[in-house]
Amino acid sequence: MATVPESLSGCDACQGIWNVLANPTFPGTVNLGPRTDAFSTSCAAHRPLVDYFAATLRSNNLWKSPKAYDIGVQNRKARSRYGPCIMEFNPNGGMLVPLRLVHPEDRPDHPGTTRALDPAWVNLDLLKRWKDDCLSSHGARCESPTQILLVRPAWLIDVERQCLVPGSAADTPYLALSYLYDGYVRTRMNVLTPGVDPIVVYGTKVAPHVDSKTLLALQQDGALERPEYLKYVAPIVKHSMGVTLAMGERYLWVDSLCIPHSDPAGAREQLMQMAMIYGNAVVTIVAVDDDAQKGLPGLKGISEARELKQELIPFGEERLVVDKSDVFNFPSPRLRSSPDVDRYYHRGWTYQEWLVSPRKIYFQTDGLHWECSCCLYHENKVRSTAPERHEYARPNMSSLLAGFPDLAELGRVIFVYNNRQFRFEEDALPAVSGLLTVLSHTFTGGFLYGLPEMLFERGLGWKPWTSRENLRRRTPSGRGDGEQGPSPWESMSALPSWSWVGWEGPITMGDGEAARIDSRHFKIEETLPITKWYTARFPDSDATQRREICSTWFRDRESRKDFSRPLPPGWTRHALPESPWTEQQRKDLLHLLPPPESDAEGSRSDDLKFLYPDGCGEYIFRHEAMPEADPDGYRPDQGWYYPFPVPEASPAAALVEAMPEQTPYLFCDTTRAWLRGFRTNNNNEVALHRNGLGAKVGKLYLHNRSYLGAFPTGPVEVEDGVNAEDAGLRVELVAIYKSRVYKRPWAGNRISFTLPVRRSERYTVLWVEWKEGVAYRLASGYVEAEAWDTIEPEKVPLVLG
Repeated sequence: MATVPESLSGCDACQGIWNVLANPTFPGTVNLGPRTDAFSTSCAAHRPLVDYFAATLRSNNLWKSPKAYDIGVQNRKARSRYGPCIMEFNPNGGMLVPLRLVHPEDRPDHPGTTRALDPAWVNLDLLKRWKDDCLSSHGARCESPTQILLVRPAWLIDVERQCLVPGSAADTPYLALSYLYDGYVRTRMNVLTPGVDPIVVYGTKVAPHVDSKTLLALQQDGALERPEYLKYVAPIVKHSMGVTLAMGERYLWVDSLCIPHSDPAGAREQLMQMAMIYGNAVVTIVAVDDDAQKGLPGLKGISEARELKQELIPFGEERLVVDKSDVFNFPSPRLRSSPDVDRYYHRGWTYQEWLVSPRKIYFQTDGLHWECSCCLYHENKVRSTAPERHEYARPNMSSLLAGFPDLAELGRVIFVYNNRQFRFEEDALPAVSGLLTVLSHTFTGGFLYGLPEMLFERGLGWKPWTSRENLRRRTPSGRGDGEQGPSPWESMSALPSWSWVGWEGPITMGDGEAARIDSRHFKIEETLPITKWYTARFPDSDATQRREICSTWFRDRESRKDFSRPLPPGWTRHALPESPWTEQQRKDLLHLLPPPESDAEGSRSDDLKFLYPDGCGEYIFRHEAMPEADPDGYRPDQGWYYPFPVPEASPAAALVEAMPEQTPYLFCDTTRAWLRGFRTNNNNEVALHRNGLGAKVGKLYLHNRSYLGAFPTGPVEVEDGVNAEDAGLRVELVAIYKSRVYKRPWAGNRISFTLPVRRSERYTVLWVEWKEGVAYRLASGYVEAEAWDTIEPEKVPLVLG
């Protein structure tokens, strides 16, 4: 343990506080007693600390709490992510303030972990040090993912020559900039309609246009410093050029200058490759708190001073700092409306830039932060920390980028994105088109309005993430009627009701499809197509104008279960483990399971088996390129039920061409039926019945509460004068695919992992309403197959819009 400084040695409380702060593994607690004792201490060393805490209680209206708890210092690392804190020992959760010891620059052996920062100026030396440490120490772990192909931007800013240069001529590393555009800056262009004039939108104003003549002039040495061209260089661009030099690099990519506005064909290619451009940047500068006009404050000799506030507390001859950087993380998408959450993480256009960049430097009001695959660095921290991972706040794309079409992982990527917001809501698809272009390498056939065509039916059955969601229908902005002219993304700006693109809020897509093994699932499904799907630009397009959507995964699935065939390259076959869980997980499960009521329930200790689809159950298949088990270590079953060809890297241009034309109408021949819906006790879920007297045959997942009031409770509560068979809201349902379901049964009020798996079939359906011959989605759900087939549903030519 670190030696107690002489200035703290005369007080037992100070010695205890030092031990908590100076020794990360110290488990002790320092109780300073009740408030009256703690706040009246005569010790001059820790008096400033308790005074600060008292002021914090007052400012949070907690001073007059009906019950005053003891005050103390405790290392909370074992209980939470906060580490050492001064706190109230309130069992129901009281005020706490995270504390760190300041590390003096002239004492390298000091146990302090936090720096006292210059409130005005960034330490620019840190930026280059962080980059060099990552490049020299982390290797391939922090390189561009395998399938984010090596592409060169069309243009780069040469920060030494102060001009634009062709990206192909500068075959060296470059930085990229990701930022907010409030009042300024973001190129918008119709990337799928070559020949349409480009439009550049600066907030609510039309920006200066970089035409071919200007583009030629900007290639001259010193052009970006000349007064006549400064209007093309926003402050944040100028500041990022300084950061590039400070990091020892020469080239910078910024969309406003480096996407060729005068060349629609070239711009189309660049915009569809934006995820690749960010994925190949050596570092991405992320301006979290400020927009293009404010720039990056705190860069000495480059920008204005910053106003960083760091709360320092004297502690004898030492100093403490109130520190929250240990909880540096990206905000949960469910907090998107909170004013305390950074605006950067709300904006739809910044999502793909943030997600695919392998190394990022964050400029925030609380200082600088670095993130790569291996570690986090903080400007105020002496040492690095491990990056935090959360499958929804920070989706892990490793499997997708390695070529594995994991629908659950794709669903988590979309879950985070679909909570983000747009100035123009019709940008919901364009803003993620670059990322979908990259993923089209993995999902053969690309994406149609955000749904992977190779698994189209399953994607079409997306639903709200939980029954408590309130998805909001996105609506076009009508910007074509204003000063800015028509939408620059006209060919992909539709918001079809059948796609998640048309709705804002958290959704789930494809979780539980029986392909990649996940022992946590209590239910898996296999999608069974029931019709052929087509798409076209207009609702009245005839058969010759419609394009067939090919769900190749479902077409080829049964042949992949023929395990007598040679394995595709890279795959190995392994015997199915006796249990999908580790020994400790088995013990935990057995502890949670209810006791068997009879011998018929099976052995509680020996029958914790896998769920697997028909035709599988003997083997697990693993691929040499499959990423390692999840960071939480919960996946000893890492693998797939059957092997499949994993695509090799494709040229970037081929990926752009592989993306299909984005046409907003769907066509198929299917069946429909009318059932009765009743409210349940489960929020936005609706129970489906054949009539007011029949048993439940299915369920609807409403997108929001707006329709909930139209459904009565029931089916037993029937008003006087109403025919019981006619009770409930009559809803029109259309079948979109069939599923084979494998499900663990319930034992009492818990899922049973020992009873035999139940098998059934069901139809996934959409509740629709018709307008002028086009059906629009209102909700998704399912109807048990036996019930649907006995209803004798009628055939219908379906047009979805």
